[in-house]
Amino acid sequence: MILRQVFLALIVIAFSPLADAQLPKQLSEALKPPATKVAASGEATDPRAQAEALLAEARRQQDEERLKSAGRDPEDLQTTARQRLLERLVMLYGERLKLLDELAMLQDTDLETANQKVLMTELAGPPPYSALRADALRDENDSLKAQLKSLAAAERALVDQQAGLVASRRLADEAVRLAEDRLARAGGRDEIDKNRRSRELAELRRQQTEAELSTIVLGLDIVHLKQKKLQPLSAEMDDLLARALPAQRLSKDDFEQQQARLRGTLAKVSGEIDRMVADNSRRAAERARLAALPQDADPNGARAQRLRLLDEQMETDRLTLMTLTWLQGMIQVAGDSWGQRFVAFSSDDTATRQAVITALRQTRRDISSRKDLFRELQEAARLDVRQQEQRLDEAVLDADSKARESAILETLKKRVQAYQRVEFAGSRLDSQLKRWLTDFGFDPETGRVDNWKLGALQVAQALKRLWDFEIFAVEDSTVVDGKTVTITYGVTVGKSIGAIFLFVFGYWLFSVLSARLQRLMVERFGVEEQIASVIRRWAMIALAVVLVVFILNLARIPLTVFAFMGGALAIGVGFGTQTIIKNVISGIIVLFERKIRVGDIIALNGVTGYVTQVDLRASTVRGFDGVEALIPNSSFLENQVVNWTYSNARIRREIRIGIAYGSPVHAAAEIITGCADDHGQVLKDPQPEVFFEDFGDNALLLVLVFWVELGPNLMGRRVDSDLRYAMEKRLAAAGITIPFPQRDVHLDVSQPLAVRVSHADGGEPGPQA
Repeated sequence: MILRQVFLALIVIAFSPLADAQLPKQLSEALKPPATKVAASGEATDPRAQAEALLAEARRQQDEERLKSAGRDPEDLQTTARQRLLERLVMLYGERLKLLDELAMLQDTDLETANQKVLMTELAGPPPYSALRADALRDENDSLKAQLKSLAAAERALVDQQAGLVASRRLADEAVRLAEDRLARAGGRDEIDKNRRSRELAELRRQQTEAELSTIVLGLDIVHLKQKKLQPLSAEMDDLLARALPAQRLSKDDFEQQQARLRGTLAKVSGEIDRMVADNSRRAAERARLAALPQDADPNGARAQRLRLLDEQMETDRLTLMTLTWLQGMIQVAGDSWGQRFVAFSSDDTATRQAVITALRQTRRDISSRKDLFRELQEAARLDVRQQEQRLDEAVLDADSKARESAILETLKKRVQAYQRVEFAGSRLDSQLKRWLTDFGFDPETGRVDNWKLGALQVAQALKRLWDFEIFAVEDSTVVDGKTVTITYGVTVGKSIGAIFLFVFGYWLFSVLSARLQRLMVERFGVEEQIASVIRRWAMIALAVVLVVFILNLARIPLTVFAFMGGALAIGVGFGTQTIIKNVISGIIVLFERKIRVGDIIALNGVTGYVTQVDLRASTVRGFDGVEALIPNSSFLENQVVNWTYSNARIRREIRIGIAYGSPVHAAAEIITGCADDHGQVLKDPQPEVFFEDFGDNALLLVLVFWVELGPNLMGRRVDSDLRYAMEKRLAAAGITIPFPQRDVHLDVSQPLAVRVSHADGGEPGPQA
């Protein structure tokens, strides 16, 4: 049961209309947060005293409203709404007092229970630790985590409610302002009274929303305080369990104590079975006696109802006996599982541990296979309970019939309780088995067994064999005192991995240093960015070669290992890298000549776009459509390259437009020029010009010539489109038409045209001319 009062407040909020809420305006300042509310003397107001004052004021106004409403029409909607709002406020302020008391009590209360303190003190000592005490601390920790999860769910619900109430408060503030405006504009006395009462209702609704919001804030404070106190405790339990579980032991005394507890539980269940059998025999005898009596004329008489009750009770007895039998079997299985656990703790033999894991896994599978059956039976029993409750609610019964139907409802609820008892026991045992399997090195999620002692040794041996595995051996000859001495070196996996690691580390270190060197050349010595990048790349290549030679010598891997493939490698490199070398040399020339730079707009081999990167082998050009093209650097030297921004980023663009014959050409030219002058990206120098280009077939052709400066944020097509939009709009406003293609059709009228007149209904044709 977490935050009972908070949930009660949530229920009140959920079932109260957001439109039915608020208190007099003179109390609005009193609901400000306690941290910001300051009394006249300058000292902070006590939140509880503030809440008591609000509650007293609300009750006083509630009493006044009752006295005022005594002489009013009981069907007056405003009076009824005001009474309802005041009643709601009284309840909310009372709830606020309860939450403040709970918060104050919680601040001075240690949420750590005495049992938790004892368990944590025991497991904080030196090992070994009792497995029973470790299990008890696990149970406490699971309960604590469930409580934290419930608090998190309550926090989410309260935050959602808070967001909704904040929006409702804004609407309520707007409603108050509108009501005040209407009151200010009211003319007659009746209208003023009506609008004044409407304003009071709006203020009451706003005040209720603020009271609800304040209740939510207190609920969040309680939740946060509990989380603040419980989370460190849960973390401390986790750390303690992580340290204590590997050192837990199940002594013989603990095992016998647990077995005695299970035997006592089993004896209690057996006693319940005996009592259930006796009760069932008694009910069976009573039913046989009632069945032997003559039947009543009324099929729903007292005898028939008693027989029905006995049938339901006997069916409940049967199902309860069945569940108790299942419970007996489960207790026996639990005893056997405890025995397996004791064996596993008592033996360090890997085969024994594996056998225990197999037995516990099989037990857990058997229990899991029955979970669905338990849930189905429990759901069916709950359905019977709901149907019986519905029957009681809908049927009109006398006292005796209602008592019998209530007795049937109680016996149906016993079935649900019996199934819940078995399901709880099964879940409890399944949780214990899962814990034990995890303790013994078995992961229930992945199904893998971790025999850490044997497994660790096998893994270590396998890694050592792999590390010392000899890939190949090389011979190195040297002359000592005139004699040739041959030394054999073995190249192992360990040497190779170490050499690769050293190379990666050294290359990373050189890359960091070379990057700093590049920045230093650019910032301190004024070297161009691209030239500094080339110097850095060549320096990295040279350092990589030196690093390889150094690491090979350090790992005692002679360079003669690669001598046998030197000739073939040289030939292959000569033929295979001629294109790469050509592009690299071309890249160096391009970088130093600076004919093509990053940011230029170029056109090459059908690719037009911005140069985004110039590397040693190839350069990257991003087209206007966003597609990037990698162009070998030799193409810049072997082909014609158009560089739009080589010396000047300005380019000339033209837009042609036709106007109808008979239109004022000079006025149209001035309109088109004005469109170009008003565009911010059209250059003023050279100024845009309009030329009368030609007499077209269907229009007078004008051309607008203007200049723009290309850049990364300017696209010529966008400027053209903007100008066309502007010209179309302004020419249309000036009455100048942009024509479409036209054709003149001439008729030869030298001869008379034949005309035929006919009726629409298909009659005889008329005279012809």
